Amino acid sequence: MKKLFLTFLFALPAFILTAGEHPSLLLTKKGVAAMREAHGKVPAFDAVMVRTLAGADAAVASEIVVPEPRDGGGGYTHERHKLNYYEMVDCGIAWQVTGEEKYARRVAEMLAAYAKLYPTLGFHPMTLSKTPGRIFWQTLNESVWLVHTAMAYDCVYDYMTPAQRADVEKNLFCPMADFLMNGLEGNRGNNKVFNKMHNHATWATSAVGMIGMAMGDDTLVNKALYGTDETGKKGGFIRQLDYLFSPDGYFTEGAYYQRYAIWPFMVFAQCIEHSRPDLKIFAYRDGILLKAVSTLLQLAYDGRFMRFNDSLEKGYDAQELVYAVNIAYNADPSNKMLLDAAARWQDWVLPTDAGFAVARDIARGEAQPLVFRSALFRDGRRGDEGGVAVLRSTDPALNSALTLKATSHGLSHGHYDKLTLAYYDNGNEILADYGAARWLNIEAKYKGHYTPENKTFAMQTIAHNTLVVDEQSHFGGDYDESMKHHSDIYFADFAREGVQVVSAKENNACPGVRMHRTAAYVTTSFLQYPLILDILRAESAAEHRYDYPMWYNGHLVSLNFPYERALSTMSALGTANGYQHLWRQAAGHNEASGTSIFTWITGNRFYSLSTLTTPASEMVLVEAGANDPDFNLRSEKAYIVREEGKKNHTFFSSIETHGTYDLQVEQSDNLTSSCLGLRLVADTPDYTVAVADYRGGHSVTLCVSNRTADAAVRHSVKTSEGRFEWIGPYDVKIK
Repeated sequence: MKKLFLTFLFALPAFILTAGEHPSLLLTKKGVAAMREAHGKVPAFDAVMVRTLAGADAAVASEIVVPEPRDGGGGYTHERHKLNYYEMVDCGIAWQVTGEEKYARRVAEMLAAYAKLYPTLGFHPMTLSKTPGRIFWQTLNESVWLVHTAMAYDCVYDYMTPAQRADVEKNLFCPMADFLMNGLEGNRGNNKVFNKMHNHATWATSAVGMIGMAMGDDTLVNKALYGTDETGKKGGFIRQLDYLFSPDGYFTEGAYYQRYAIWPFMVFAQCIEHSRPDLKIFAYRDGILLKAVSTLLQLAYDGRFMRFNDSLEKGYDAQELVYAVNIAYNADPSNKMLLDAAARWQDWVLPTDAGFAVARDIARGEAQPLVFRSALFRDGRRGDEGGVAVLRSTDPALNSALTLKATSHGLSHGHYDKLTLAYYDNGNEILADYGAARWLNIEAKYKGHYTPENKTFAMQTIAHNTLVVDEQSHFGGDYDESMKHHSDIYFADFAREGVQVVSAKENNACPGVRMHRTAAYVTTSFLQYPLILDILRAESAAEHRYDYPMWYNGHLVSLNFPYERALSTMSALGTANGYQHLWRQAAGHNEASGTSIFTWITGNRFYSLSTLTTPASEMVLVEAGANDPDFNLRSEKAYIVREEGKKNHTFFSSIETHGTYDLQVEQSDNLTSSCLGLRLVADTPDYTVAVADYRGGHSVTLCVSNRTADAAVRHSVKTSEGRFEWIGPYDVKIK
């Protein structure tokens, strides 16, 4: 039935965009002509048109409901207003494609209902946000609503009478645009947000710019592009392109919010390309938006974004990425790897010119494999504020990746963790970043907002795989202080066969303590899978307690030291800075060996973390959930190596992937670590030489120059085990 209807509608005379004086935000005459001509030949696009028309038909058949705002994220009124803008977009596109008046009439009537409601609204009754909206609990959602509604209004603009347009522009769109830019009496915070360098501002400027384009209001468009003062010096979309991305296309808030922000960036850019081609927006700043899409695809593992800062589990299948990939490909059809991302991870395309181009070229067989690479993605608008290093297995069949986060804070969604490690393997997070404590749009969970535990735990340093000093978070958990500083990449080398190394320093996070972390990802002939060596150094003139936490995903298998388990009662590990949320489950000391080994299983593989320790070292097993009355925290687990009363200390670890477990045949293989011991044969302010010994007489030695990263400098270090020599900041010697 739907296929027949689709065939019929594509046989209609070309109705699209008959009023040439009105600009197009979504569709072009040329694009729709191509869509009609290719009907029946591009299955993915035929499918999305069926989906779009089904949504439009369902909307037309239902009652218009524009409720009085009441609920937070996930509540009825919140979700109803979201559904309304999706319905309006579907109906707008259906009208443009079919010319059937019922679709345009639906959008016009919905807009009239909002034009009647909006003037009656003050601030939303929910008081969770510093910048509350009117339809929604926060202004951000108001911006998202207007981005979508602007697209729908653009589609039906020529259908609506001048009187209808005057009504919705006077009572809805102009007041809403002014609200996004200036707020209301009693709270003018929106003006600061609109001109801010932040994803909320991207949504706001995109919304105001797009409705300005739809209405033909050049003043609004200019304010969106160049800030409310229209100078471009204090705010605006163009300034955001200059400030929020590094030259590598890395978004300062991290991958999760790059995923969210890329949506308005790309949608508004497409509108600018259609309406203001003179700006050459996709070429701006050496093609920064296209770089941003490619970088975002690289900051993922198995199609899911790597979690750091505020982040939940999202991936390429998110609607934001469908928009981004489709629009990026339409802007640069030479990047055929975008087609692979769309074909493998996304089950729909946009019902627009951009979506058609993607679906058509996939059908033609033009997709090229998306190649993942090891890379350093610099942070900061000039690329000089640290960065995120991603080290990947050179053999795609191994499917593993190691990350080192050494960035700036990351604005309001940043966390207090410098030099954090994470590891992904075999389709799983192995050593994980906790991400955010939030249940998005589940109203029963703090109205869908970030829970209080996001600040008291998820943002705190102990929730990350990095050094914690004296149970204090980096920068004391002070946002303003953290925003002043960034880590520094000391060196990174991904070119050597079988060896990839990254090293970073942080001198401001912990007062009086200098941190230096070097991670090597090494492929050997004698180990089953690539090996990770981790050297984390702390230098200080005063004594401290140093904690080395590793948050692991999986189930404990074994420890090579005795421990005492809390069997009937547990207590919190500490009282503040995230420690109050950790149940102390077990603890022990290793007096028999200088290397403590913790082995766990994730999926069907085993993982062993071997760490250089002494009898005084304490190993603690913890789980998140203490002092969490509403069960807001996920039950995730960590293994902590604790050193007391140390000025300088170096944590040296071997992270080994090994073995298999087959439940079907009830068989396990190679389930114990090959590591026989770890040694620091030199560890001074100038040099660290760390040796990891493995079964069969094998070893891997990581040599690091701690003072100079000059690639031409020759180093020679005399130790009790002989002299070690190398050129450049590091060397890896495999025996």
